[in-house]
Order: sequence, then structure tokens, then C-alpha cells
Amino acid sequence: MVPAKIRNAKVGLRQGRCIPARLRDKALNWIKAKKIEQDHPARRTLWFTRSTLRKAFALDGCAICTAVHTSERKGIHSFLYEGMMSPSVRQKFLDGGGFCLRHFWMAKEIEDETWLTGGFGMAILCEDLTRLAHAGLARIAAAEPNSRTMLLRHPEVQPFVLGHDCMFCGDNLEKEQFLAEVLEELVEEPEFAKPLATYGLCIRHGQLALQIWKDPPKRHELFARLQAQGAELGADLREFIRKHDYQYRDEAPGPEHDSVLRAIRSFVGPDPCKPKTKKENS
Repeated sequence: MVPAKIRNAKVGLRQGRCIPARLRDKALNWIKAKKIEQDHPARRTLWFTRSTLRKAFALDGCAICTAVHTSERKGIHSFLYEGMMSPSVRQKFLDGGGFCLRHFWMAKEIEDETWLTGGFGMAILCEDLTRLAHAGLARIAAAEPNSRTMLLRHPEVQPFVLGHDCMFCGDNLEKEQFLAEVLEELVEEPEFAKPLATYGLCIRHGQLALQIWKDPPKRHELFARLQAQGAELGADLREFIRKHDYQYRDEAPGPEHDSVLRAIRSFVGPDPCKPKTKKENS
């Protein structure tokens, strides 16, 4: 379904009317995407993924982390806005044990910043999960305690485990795999090769890319970049530690001043409870 603003902008373009530049660009991009979808369905996904990675690289850091982080926030927003009201979607959510720890707090933060409902949507979800948790407690309480002796052990009772199959974690794994695969195709283009050389990938997505990339020269070059990236970060961390020794604490800070933050991002990606912006890197 075409958004109303884009639909009106398309009509304005055909009639030659003057429309705001930002809205005009959105309408042109939408028209371009639809044409690609009609002419070459397989290229549609690549076109959108190219755009996604381009925007992610513009924010610095690991582009796969940033793209997935942006996508999961949109997905959770959509789920809270309308998805959770679908019985099948709600059941999938409950079958997976609800949100994992990461996505639970992210959903709460997104609801708080988007709707002045006082947590109404989250209350509905938590009420469902509370019933499942109570059922899990009842199963555990009704079971006989296990003996340390193997011969006296009873059949294992499954407790309630929050987020054991979080639907958004599953989506993230699929997106990470796909983005890494597409990046191998795009890495020959300067607009993607240059930021990849500058910012690299986080440790987890670097390993993922090395596992699935098929072109030996590209894999070798990526490995060399990741090694250099890790060596530079390690040197900055050692310098950070040295300058915090009382003997050298009067020395002016250098490039190592944000090395701890960069190290955390290289291990776990950006802060999951806020959008990735340029300010985060300043």
C-alpha cells in the first residue's frame, strides 16, 4: 500500500507541481523501487539492501550491527503498534517465551518514547507472560525433587524460560547472514569498500563474513583488515591503561581516550536501547 504522502507526491510529480525536495526524493525512490520490483524481482532485495548498508556505513562503526539495530527497532515498533493484536503473531511471541532480555528493555524504551499510554501495550504482553510463568512455577512445584543418584531421577520438568526463542533474535540472525552475503557483492564498489576499510566490522560479524564469503582474495583482504583493526584497538587500550597509571596521569589524552567504548562496540555492537547516531561517535 502506497503511503498517502508519497501517493500525493507522485501525483504532484506527474502534474509538474512544486513539492518539497525531501518528499520528492522519497517519491522518486519509491517509484524506482517499484520499477525494479516489476522488471527484476531478484534485484529489488539487493537494491533495498544496498540502500540499507549505505545508510549504516554513513553512521560509522560496523555496518551490519547498525543496519540490524535499526531494523530491529522498526520491527519492535511495528509489533507494538499493530502486530501484537494479531492472534497468530501474539501466539508466536508467546511460544518463544516473549522477548529476550535485550529486546524486552528495547520494547519498553520504544513504547515510552513513542506513545503516551503509560505502558499499556507492554502491560498486555506482560500479563500473558505472567500466566505462562505461573504455569511454569506450578509444574516445577508439582514435580518431585531429583536425587543425586541417577537411578532415582524423575522425568525433567521444563521451567518457563523468558525469551528462549525470541522472535526478534531469530529475525536478527537471518538479517545478519543476508547482509554479510550481500556485502561480499558490494565490497568491490568504492562507496562500500572505503568505509569498510575505515571502520571494519565488529568481531562477531567479521567472523560471520569470513565464514560465508566465498571469494578467496576478498576473504584474505577482510581478514587482514580485521587483524589490523584489532591490533590498533589493542594498542589504544594498552595506552589508555598506561595513562591511567599515577606516573603518567598528567599526559594529555590521545586517540586512546575512547578505546574502551570502541572495544565494547567491537564485542557487542551499539547500545541496544538507543538509536545509532553520529553523536554516539563524537
